[in-house]
Amino acid sequence: MPSFRVQTPINSPIEYVWALFDKDLLSKLSPPFPPVSINRFDGCRKGDLVQLEIKLGFFSLYWDSEITEDFQSDDKIYFIDEGRRIPLGINYWKHEHLLEKLPNNQTLVIDQISYTTSSKFLDILLYPLLWGMIAYRKPFYKSLLTLR
Repeated sequence: MPSFRVQTPINSPIEYVWALFDKDLLSKLSPPFPPVSINRFDGCRKGDLVQLEIKLGFFSLYWDSEITEDFQSDDKIYFIDEGRRIPLGINYWKHEHLLEKLPNNQTLVIDQISYTTSSKFLDILLYPLLWGMIAYRKPFYKSLLTLR
């Protein structure tokens, strides 16, 4: 099963970073192409649903995820979204969003992705696209989540 991890240190305390994980942040993290509409965003707690519409010219792809787990302590906060309706031939999608408390009021934002498709070839073909989609977030995390 392909998987990858993208880590971004943020110069803000974990509580501040966590408070900003909302629909507005998700909207700002989406790449400009293809355009993405957030049709539903319940939140980041177990049982919440997120529904995205990816617009490709005259047709749309739909990506629905369910938050299947969440946890919060003084040192760590995380939630996991798992795909329920996923485009691009992806059969399985798991995205772990993890915030870890670092010294000096800093936070490490970690995106851990695991996925599978219907073929090993498609797994390999999609890897750079999916990695790029998540790595694209790094500068936005830094600018949007840094305490000013």
